[in-house]
Amino acid sequence: MKQLLVYMFMIVTVVFMVILISKNEEEISVKLLTVDTYYSFIDTESESIYIDFYLSDHNHPLIDKQSYDQLEIHNDDHSKSMYLSLTDVIFQHEEYYLSDTYYKYSYIIEMPLLGYDFDIEDCYLTINLVNQETYDIFIGSLSLKTVEDNNESPLDWTSLSGMKMVSSYLSRLHQIQIDYVTLNKTITNVSVGSLYQSDFELVNNQLKINIFYKQQLFYACPIVITFEDQTTTIINYFIYIKDFETLKQSGQLIYHYALN
Repeated sequence: MKQLLVYMFMIVTVVFMVILISKNEEEISVKLLTVDTYYSFIDTESESIYIDFYLSDHNHPLIDKQSYDQLEIHNDDHSKSMYLSLTDVIFQHEEYYLSDTYYKYSYIIEMPLLGYDFDIEDCYLTINLVNQETYDIFIGSLSLKTVEDNNESPLDWTSLSGMKMVSSYLSRLHQIQIDYVTLNKTITNVSVGSLYQSDFELVNNQLKINIFYKQQLFYACPIVITFEDQTTTIINYFIYIKDFETLKQSGQLIYHYALN
């Protein structure tokens, strides 16, 4: 009789543990990460907006364009906002972070042709899905700049390169170097986005653009060069680096969200 009771107790214990483990597995939520990044664009018809995010599950509805009802960018108090038209959601690569595998995706968003500059320094993205789920995530900063590009540029440039600050591990541009053959007008200003300060210098047929430091990712941008007669040349779109270890290097710039 005692043996029977012992066996029954063991069976009940095993069943209980299986149920408990199964329940815990069901309650593990999908994790979404974003990294504080400065997204800077020229609002021209031929361009798109790219915004990145990371998921711990590559089967979540967020990776399917058909799951989306609406996207909206806004500042903290919604005093500035804009709805966006989603073109696609594309997979980029895998990254390993804090013992988990994450899948990097990018939103490809149709460029809104505003005809004026639009900036949000602390920018959030509200995601509304067709299944009624809603997420509000921090993405960093965003600039859309309206500039008229002149057909003939006084700057005959030949190559373009970028570099990080020597002591920095972040995927962040510190200097852009543009080699040129001829320069027929005086440059008065160079901009990589309305929210960032920069200066420039000309050294041995090279335009060096120095970008002031901010604790934020910044690895792609348009370059707007203004001349003495207020004409402009646009180099669009300079991508400095495609980093496959962004999460590992970004530390406190990462924002964590638990999804349904």
